[in-house]
Amino acid sequence: MMKILPQSFFENPQVGKVLVDGLSCVIHKAFYQVDVQKEGYVSTHAMTLVLNGRLRVASGDEFLTHVNAGQMVFLPKGLYMISDILPSKDAFEAIVFFFDEALIDEFVQSLQDRQHKEKSPKQKCVPYLLLDYTDHIRMFTENLLHLYKDKSHSHHKLTRSKLFELLHLISISEQGECFNGALLNLKNKEKRTLKTFMNANFNKSLSVEDYAYLTGRSISTFRRDFKRQFGVAPKQWLIDRRLELAHQLLSQNHTTVTATAMEAGYDDISHFIKAFHKKYGIPPKQFLIQRRNEMLV
Repeated sequence: MMKILPQSFFENPQVGKVLVDGLSCVIHKAFYQVDVQKEGYVSTHAMTLVLNGRLRVASGDEFLTHVNAGQMVFLPKGLYMISDILPSKDAFEAIVFFFDEALIDEFVQSLQDRQHKEKSPKQKCVPYLLLDYTDHIRMFTENLLHLYKDKSHSHHKLTRSKLFELLHLISISEQGECFNGALLNLKNKEKRTLKTFMNANFNKSLSVEDYAYLTGRSISTFRRDFKRQFGVAPKQWLIDRRLELAHQLLSQNHTTVTATAMEAGYDDISHFIKAFHKKYGIPPKQFLIQRRNEMLV
């Protein structure tokens, strides 16, 4: 099942919430079994620090990186990723820092002010970036867990200042220039249009609410913007696009009903069968058999 991060972490009682203030938060997680092909979207910028084990991250068919113990990876908002959690002898353990847009904007503004004073050039870097776990960041992390892990959320007001401190520690490290460049690129990059995002991701098993999160809109704003750009409600558009894709895949004959449903964005196979039958007047299994018979003629 597709996960939206960090929202799905909030709903998981096995994941530790160290500090939480809206979508800006610090999450601690530990897993004791291999967990592969976990699909998810990052709804706000994230930094994952692997303490034990190994994390493998891909985005669709594109491999991004391996993150070993003692390394961090920065992943930008809106990234679709497939992750493999690979424990070592004991467990996989990681801390994930999430930064909402306002916090990143504030930090980027401080970088721009500093660059203007120092007249230093901007450096282009990829937004997903592998970083070292420096001694300063190690001290910061260990103190953070010691003070706030397994405690109540009464310290949520400290969340933003702690996350800002982490960004500062990374920015003054040896890799700081590249990290700062990545953040500046995110800020300066032209915002992805709603049409571009939806056309690229309609076949993911996401809800309308999930798409609203990932495009940085409230649900009401998302519905309004969507109707204005597409001329139809998002739910109906998603149904139509997913069923059109399913029809195309089944027409190609080299598939199964279950594989088609999953590729078209349906987790519920029975729901897919009913929707396909309603739209095309024939169950997908019968349609597939019909197409195979036509190929034999």
